[in-house]
Amino acid sequence: MAEAELVTIQEVYLKTDRSTGNMVILKEREDEKRYFMMFVGDSEFAAIAKEKGLMEPKRPLTHEVYLRILESLPVEFLRVEIHDMKENTYYANVFFRVNGTDFIIDSRPSDAVALALNRKIPLLVHPRLFRRELTPEEVKEYEEICKTVKF
Repeated sequence: MAEAELVTIQEVYLKTDRSTGNMVILKEREDEKRYFMMFVGDSEFAAIAKEKGLMEPKRPLTHEVYLRILESLPVEFLRVEIHDMKENTYYANVFFRVNGTDFIIDSRPSDAVALALNRKIPLLVHPRLFRRELTPEEVKEYEEICKTVKF
C-alpha cells in the first residue's frame, strides 16, 4: 500500500477503565472526529505509557531491551503501519533498513506504537480502520433505541 493512502498519526491517547480495559486511541490531529482504537494488555499499555513519558519503570521494559541490542547494529527504523483487521485482530508492519536493504516484518499494533514513539518514526493507519465520534444527537438516538430493546 502506498504510504500516501495511510493516515499519519500525531496524537496517541491512553485510557484505562475497569469495565472495558486498557485502550490506545490514535488520532490524526487532536480535533479530528475520527479515531483508531485498540484494546491492549497491561504490559503493552505500560510500554506505550512509558514512551509517552507517563511513567518511568524502575527496570527496562522488554521492548527497550531489544532496542538497546539493536542500537549496536546498523538498523534504521523507517515507519510502522497498522494496515488491516482480520477476525477481530489488527495487523501492523514495521519497516526498517539494514545496510541499504529494506525489510518489512509483521508486528502486533501495540508493539508497533511503542516502537514508533520510541524511535520517533511515522505511525500510519489505514483509513478504513478508523471509527468516527458520535454526535450528541446520535448518542441520544442510540440511548433511546437501547431503552426500547428487550434483552
